[in-house]
Amino acid sequence: MRLYAILYIFAYVLLLATVFILPLFSFDEYSIIQNTISELGAQQVPGNWLANTTIIILSLAIVLLATKQLKLYWKQLVVIYFFCVSFLLTGVYQLAGLDTHQHIFNYTNDALHSLFSMITGFAFCLFCIFFVFIVEKKEHKWQTLGAFLLALIAPLMMWQHPEFKGIYQRVLFLGSFGWLFYALTSYQFKNNPTTLIKRTPR
Repeated sequence: MRLYAILYIFAYVLLLATVFILPLFSFDEYSIIQNTISELGAQQVPGNWLANTTIIILSLAIVLLATKQLKLYWKQLVVIYFFCVSFLLTGVYQLAGLDTHQHIFNYTNDALHSLFSMITGFAFCLFCIFFVFIVEKKEHKWQTLGAFLLALIAPLMMWQHPEFKGIYQRVLFLGSFGWLFYALTSYQFKNNPTTLIKRTPR
């Protein structure tokens, strides 16, 4: 597990650098407070390849760590794979850029990015629901509920207060992926029923 945990930490640190440092080198009007991470990776935006590559690397890091830690829990593993694939595709398909006067954008990619962003949020919430059933300690169950509520409330706040959507999305990303790492590496899981079946003697 150690190698996969290190890869996840690397991807998480890369995410931190991307969301807080890359804006300094993006377009002049970009604001950490108002603009989202997706807009960092939008079409024709300087350095967009780094934002999108970070999303892809983090998706793969989650797959590796989750496969190692949840290999006995196939339902939870299927859901987190679903989450990772949809999240990865938000890095493959990019939003249209903001400067419509100088560039022609691919609006099919823009629509697919928005679609997979919504699916990613739904998949994360679904994973939290499935995950809570295998968590052993009550405090960890409450933490899982907290992650679930964060994934529900942050997008609503982005919609209600678009002038602060950049901050809300950063809180969502850092909180969700930070919790996910802690959960996969530190939580105790209930025994898988399939492992308790005793073989009958011959």
